[in-house]
Amino acid sequence: MKSWRKLAAESERRYEKIPERRKSSGILLKMISVFGFVSWLLMLPVLVLVQQAKPQLETFLDRWVGSKIEPTWDLTLYRYAFYLMLIMLILSFMGLVLNAFRRRRSTDSWRINLVITFLLSLSGIIYYLIYAKTLG
Repeated sequence: MKSWRKLAAESERRYEKIPERRKSSGILLKMISVFGFVSWLLMLPVLVLVQQAKPQLETFLDRWVGSKIEPTWDLTLYRYAFYLMLIMLILSFMGLVLNAFRRRRSTDSWRINLVITFLLSLSGIIYYLIYAKTLG
């Protein structure tokens, strides 16, 4: 019976056993990277739009000055964030599909950034679809 150290060393060397026959990183890998980058690039405007669409909290200074605070969500800005989340969902899904085609070897892995952007955009879309009517 092999010791656990030998088993661990063998699993570390599994990358050396598989010959690399791929000529280059290929267009598929570049497209996966572009989809991931664009998805995260779209995340920034989504965060800004959702932050601007949230209702403002009334502070002591607002009450003292008599400022009018809008207590509801700005549904126009939130709708724009929803559309961007749809684009993010489509891009990250396309990247995950391409990643599934690319992932033939045991040494290939899933792109975690695509999984995260897919789940975040999906949860934002579901939240919008459930609560959009009650936000305004």
